[in-house]
Amino acid sequence: MQHITDFNPWLPDTQQVSPAREGGNGQIHQPGQFQNVIWQTRARVPDGFETALVAALEEIFEQGAEELEQIVSALNQRRLFDRSGQPWNEAAFREFLHVNGF
Repeated sequence: MQHITDFNPWLPDTQQVSPAREGGNGQIHQPGQFQNVIWQTRARVPDGFETALVAALEEIFEQGAEELEQIVSALNQRRLFDRSGQPWNEAAFREFLHVNGF
């Protein structure tokens, strides 16, 4: 039995500032060349910031937040700021989601 990793090692690191305009044709799967791994769209394991953000967002949604303003406010109240340590605003959070695909 082969070990299955929790990310797709053949994907390029997508830590780019702006999202790509085209898909990664040939990057996710090339028939017959790679094992079909479970985490097809993940080039790496999420880091601590991403894991904390996802956990906080789950709690925020469970508490009933639905609007972007509520989500941003709740993140800032938890002091879970952006990667540079700055409080979130709606535009910055929207851009983060657009680039990172969450």
